Amino acid sequence: MNPERHLLPPFTRALARYPAPNFASGVTLSAHLGVPDYDLALSQFETYLKALRDCGLDATVLPADDRFPDGHFVEDPFVIFHDLAFRCRSGEPTRENEGGSLEPYLAHLRVIVPPPEARLDGGDVLICADRVLVGLSKRSNQAGVKALRRAFKTVKRDIRVDAVPFSGVLHLKSGLTELAPNVLIHDPALQSEFDLSWARVITLPPEEGFAADVMPIKDRLFVADGCPNAFAAAREYYDDVVALDMSEFRKMDGGLTCLSLRY
Repeated sequence: MNPERHLLPPFTRALARYPAPNFASGVTLSAHLGVPDYDLALSQFETYLKALRDCGLDATVLPADDRFPDGHFVEDPFVIFHDLAFRCRSGEPTRENEGGSLEPYLAHLRVIVPPPEARLDGGDVLICADRVLVGLSKRSNQAGVKALRRAFKTVKRDIRVDAVPFSGVLHLKSGLTELAPNVLIHDPALQSEFDLSWARVITLPPEEGFAADVMPIKDRLFVADGCPNAFAAAREYYDDVVALDMSEFRKMDGGLTCLSLRY
């Protein structure tokens, strides 16, 4: 099956950054999983980059920057929507300046900088086929949602942008992503009273919750390796499903979508 992405044009480019040797010093809620292995993380990252390029994406990869232990999670400092690059102001103080290091590589886009009170992490922004869900977390607030909505309306006037209060995971997309148009895949650790009745929601078993962060690119879907229920759900909608080992990034609350800006 080849699901359409209504709000986003097909991806042609990607921006990524190598993990720094001190990436284990980043922010995580998953310390119980152990300290990540840097060499293994680099190997997994190289496999991830190859997967992006195998989809035909023109991938720009920046060198590691040890000023930012979380800097390889490039999806958080920016949200890209068509020709718009919305520069996020993270509610996590250690990450507040990451966007400045990426902005020169997005100069071909129209960059919008929100007001200081608007806090947002890209990992809380889920662009679905017909609407945008923005998680309210310790890193993203209502002012951030309003600023993103205003920015997106400069591209698409009738766009729907909803705030989604949640708990249980670091970012909204840590526990909820769109598998296919109007089909959401869900980690039961993510708790929310937000109305999702407009979509089919596939809730994974707790031991596979990490695989709720899926990454569709063109007619291919990427899922976390070792999660058979997530893989089977993906096969309902995609002929081409690729499983990638993300074990070391999982220890830092990072998933497939976190490691690149795709546009």
